[in-house]
Amino acid sequence: MSVHIGTSGWNYDPWPGVLYPHQLPPCKELDRYIQQYQTVEVNSTYYRRD
Repeated sequence: MSVHIGTSGWNYDPWPGVLYPHQLPPCKELDRYIQQYQTVEVNSTYYRRD
C-alpha cells in the first residue's frame, strides 16, 4: 500500500520563510513544493475569480 502526503494547495501567505525561501518568485513555488511533497490537490477550478 502506498501513502501519499500532500496539502490542498501550494500557495499560502504564511509559507514564505517556512516552506519557501523569502523572495521566491510565485512561479517557482510549485517546483519547490514538489521537492517536499508527493501530491497536491488543485482546487482552484472550483472557485471563480472576479
